[in-house]
Amino acid sequence: MWQHGGKSDKRSMMYKGHEHARLYDFAYPRLLATGTLLLLLALLSGCAGTAMESYRQKDYKGALREFRAENDPEGEFAIGVMHYKGEGVARDPVVAATWFRLAAGHGHAGAQYNLGLLYLKGEGVARDLNEAAHWFRLAAEQKNVKACYNLGLMYARGEGVARARGEAARWMRLAAEQGHVRARIDLAFMYLKGDGVARDRGEAFHWMHEAAGQGDGEAELLVGLMYARGIGVAKDRGEAVAWLRKAADQGFSPAERYLKELGESETEKP
Repeated sequence: MWQHGGKSDKRSMMYKGHEHARLYDFAYPRLLATGTLLLLLALLSGCAGTAMESYRQKDYKGALREFRAENDPEGEFAIGVMHYKGEGVARDPVVAATWFRLAAGHGHAGAQYNLGLLYLKGEGVARDLNEAAHWFRLAAEQKNVKACYNLGLMYARGEGVARARGEAARWMRLAAEQGHVRARIDLAFMYLKGDGVARDRGEAFHWMHEAAGQGDGEAELLVGLMYARGIGVAKDRGEAVAWLRKAADQGFSPAERYLKELGESETEKP
């Protein structure tokens, strides 16, 4: 959901190369209004009907006409997306928000999520974090994974809702269980710190390992360090080297430093 810049300098923790008591200092990611609206095909792919067929063929005017004729939440959501993107009509976030609100009121989770993002960004509507949290909650209650993550962040920071670490952890877990990489990393941090959950290094390792298994370079780096230092898992130099190399291959420069500390280097790959 949230876009993060850079490979290592703008991440949500600071790496501590010579600190054994704690792996890193943890701070929640800054809640940025840089989310991406759910795209039409991403949500409606697999749906049948003449409206979707017209849309896929880029007959946007025909698709708009047919979506209006459908008179249901999916069509309302689709019309909102098309107005937001300027497909078949002039781009207009205000009109998009009107259609998202209509679909959201009819229970469409994607529209609820999109409306939350518009309120978070102040695009097409006046910026209102309370409204953003409201719509994210409705979508999250339908297990919309991005809404779960965003709501967790808002609880973590007390933005749009009262700050509540336990609620942050609850929504993060719901997102993590659905495979959201960033949520898995943040949940691992929370278990390591005992922040909103009971401190549990084994759970911290579990969720970090899950994220690393999805190819996230930051998680690969941290899993390597956890293996190297025996944090939440038995020490295993071979596993540490393997994960640190994966992170280094993705351009995470701290991984190369830790490989050297382990007596390895990128030039010594088998």
